[in-house]
Amino acid sequence: MSFEELQELLAEQFSCDTAELKRGVALSDLGADHEDLIELAWALGEALGVEIDESELSVDFTIGELWRFALDQVENADL
Repeated sequence: MSFEELQELLAEQFSCDTAELKRGVALSDLGADHEDLIELAWALGEALGVEIDESELSVDFTIGELWRFALDQVENADL
């Protein structure tokens, strides 16, 4: 998954433009709540081919932190 693909996933989920989705923007800035985290965990896991529990995500994550989290999930899945 590229950063641009993550932006597209987030843009679709939060009904916003990818241009708004800079690395420093927090999920809470997009209006994310617990239900959004459940949907995001499912969509992200589907895109990455790994299982992600929503408890691993936080509305306080910035998009940059979410990107690092996604990369870590892929790296750890190969172990």
